[in-house]
Amino acid sequence: MKKLSFFLPFFLLLILVVLQIHNFILFPVSRGFDALNHLDYVGYLRTNHSIPMAHEGWELYQPPLYYLLLFPITNPLFIRFLNGFVFVGLLIAVFLFFKKITKNTFLGIISTVIIASLPVVIYSLPAISNELFSGMIISFTIMYYVTFAKRFALFNQIIFGCLLGLSLLSKATSFVLLFCIIVDQIIQHKNNFVKLTKHLLVILGFVLIISGWFYIRNLLMYQNPFTTSVDFPKFHIVQGPGYRDIKFFTDISGFLSLDLFKAHHYSLWSGTYFSWFYDGHNVIVPVQAFSKAGALLVIASVPLFLMFIFGLIKELSKKDKSYLMILYPIVLFLSYIAYTIKLPFYSSVKGVFLISSIIPFTYFVIRFLAPLKKYYVVFLMYMLFFVFIVVKNFWILKDWYN
Repeated sequence: MKKLSFFLPFFLLLILVVLQIHNFILFPVSRGFDALNHLDYVGYLRTNHSIPMAHEGWELYQPPLYYLLLFPITNPLFIRFLNGFVFVGLLIAVFLFFKKITKNTFLGIISTVIIASLPVVIYSLPAISNELFSGMIISFTIMYYVTFAKRFALFNQIIFGCLLGLSLLSKATSFVLLFCIIVDQIIQHKNNFVKLTKHLLVILGFVLIISGWFYIRNLLMYQNPFTTSVDFPKFHIVQGPGYRDIKFFTDISGFLSLDLFKAHHYSLWSGTYFSWFYDGHNVIVPVQAFSKAGALLVIASVPLFLMFIFGLIKELSKKDKSYLMILYPIVLFLSYIAYTIKLPFYSSVKGVFLISSIIPFTYFVIRFLAPLKKYYVVFLMYMLFFVFIVVKNFWILKDWYN
């Protein structure tokens, strides 16, 4: 039984690695969320040797870190491998992080399997986009903070400030993390104002040095540090607007009908769920009337989601709870709701906007699983089934994009 618990997670990881290599080979460069517009950003850097302004192109408002790293890569086919290399580093960090906080090698390994098997990760990895990249940078930042928060020496504060600055230079979503970090520091040092001030000054100082210039430039040019292309009339979205009434925020009919590919048109909950635990926006999976394999995957994801919920509830009841792990996914989800209200279109209902919460998601699953040692093998069998269904759904066939 111990041998099974040791070798099966590695076997599952191997399957997922083979899946991704296969998909990297067959996935078209132009497919994905605004892939060609992201390539335009890299082209702009090569042509102008400067950071673009928000009004100059559809994706040119994005913070530049992802595109600066792509700048030396001239072949579009190899551009998407950046996410792959960073993801390998993330999985190594995930293993070390969860092994450290649980003092359990098995849980460290299985945490990497959970993250590598999430459909939102599977369909984002081969695509050219800064969504997954920024989510991974934020994930590194979260893990570093949680690891060293209780012994936050000056060196750790500097490293963390640099990581947070890089996160902000990859996606404005990182301001949610910045807010949660400040709240967490206030809670930790509520009785020591001097220590709180010192910590925040160091962290915010390095954040300002690394990424402040980008948002200050937007503030000076557009009077809005978070300006995006849709703020300009020439980039007005031509999609038919959706509705954002009570029904949109309460409708769960998509779950009952398993309306995998259209739920994001009319429901926040099922639309988001199907683009987190499936490919509701057809990034990899082709458009189809209904997918039996997709329906099976969504049903198979329910135990994993429930473990996340129960793990979160369990963490809330602890005395030594991680406020950051609790706060970040909640505040991120609230900001996501605000985003869907600001842009009431079907394309704004995407699980990928929450991809930076993969670490808190896995954290709460592991928190629930950790004391249930008798059921580790049962969970492994479940993950074997889950990974099999993931591969069934996301293994690209040669005729999919003809």
